[in-house]
Amino acid sequence: MGYVPSSNVLIALYNILSRKQNKLSKVVNHISNNRVNSTGDLLEYYVKDAFCGISADLEMTDDKLKEYQQTFSYLGNSNNPPDFVVRHGVGVEVKKIERRNTNGIALNSSFPKDYLYHDDLRIKKECRECEAEFGGWTKKDMIYAVGNVTGDHLHSLWLIYGDCYCADKATYQRIADTIKTGVSSIPGVEFGETKELGRINRVDPLGITYLRIRGMWGIEHPSAVFRSLLNNDADPTKTHINVLMRKETYDQISDKPDFTHFLENGMLTIRDVKIPNPNNPAQNLEAILYSSIL
Repeated sequence: MGYVPSSNVLIALYNILSRKQNKLSKVVNHISNNRVNSTGDLLEYYVKDAFCGISADLEMTDDKLKEYQQTFSYLGNSNNPPDFVVRHGVGVEVKKIERRNTNGIALNSSFPKDYLYHDDLRIKKECRECEAEFGGWTKKDMIYAVGNVTGDHLHSLWLIYGDCYCADKATYQRIADTIKTGVSSIPGVEFGETKELGRINRVDPLGITYLRIRGMWGIEHPSAVFRSLLNNDADPTKTHINVLMRKETYDQISDKPDFTHFLENGMLTIRDVKIPNPNNPAQNLEAILYSSIL
């Protein structure tokens, strides 16, 4: 049986445009009654509220959670991607960048993901089982939500599908496996079991020191990668929202909001574009770019 996702990236964009929301909303922790001050946490609430819709009008974290439970099948943690999963839909990883810079994005121990795979050791067991009552899942589309923020002001937000941005998992896995093989070939040391690139035990004569070898992955900012697609004359003081997906992904979205009003008032443009295939830049992919200025 095919299930319709509870939300999608176009609904998220429609909700952002409808609210003209270029500020991160006030959020209050219902346990402590203190405001949430972490910019990264507030950006994550912003993105979740975009997908959820009605939760954007709520301040208390417990009230938001009740609405999130209607839309999301998984709400993650800061250590393992994704940050949330839309029920029957995409996985979303939120990344905060300070100010307007387009520096590289830290992905830490998880390499870039074209899709979210059930057998990925970097995701939590709870994520793998988040839709077990519906028969489970094996592969999901992945969206990177990359926001540039100063204080509570959102300079820009990209909602970009991983398969527009990242190579297939074999590309990254090959590098990780090669490093692991090289480390394990070092003579005279004891290796331990680990999900990281390697762990060497009993480094010193007393056998009390160990070495953890971790990958620290990063990827270039979408605004740098897709600079040629952007309007370089656009007002830099405004908030810029970009959504990029393959044409075939767009065609598979069944619930598409009516953007006519935003197109007519100049808030939104929709363009068919060509982007390099992340697995073979000699080829182009048909894609669709939604661009908005708030």
